[in-house]
Amino acid sequence: MSYKYNGSLIQIAHPVQSISVNKQRVIFSDTQGLKNAIFQKASDARQFVKWLKAN
Repeated sequence: MSYKYNGSLIQIAHPVQSISVNKQRVIFSDTQGLKNAIFQKASDARQFVKWLKAN
């Protein structure tokens, strides 16, 4: 599954095992390992985390 942000895709291999958020940075662990996503605004990061939890 993937999430599109500003023209780029963030690949997610479910299930997501852990999520850590620090302002605009979201670090999450899925079946492929640890991944890092950086967003322009903290609200974009929160929206991504909501999407991760819902899917």
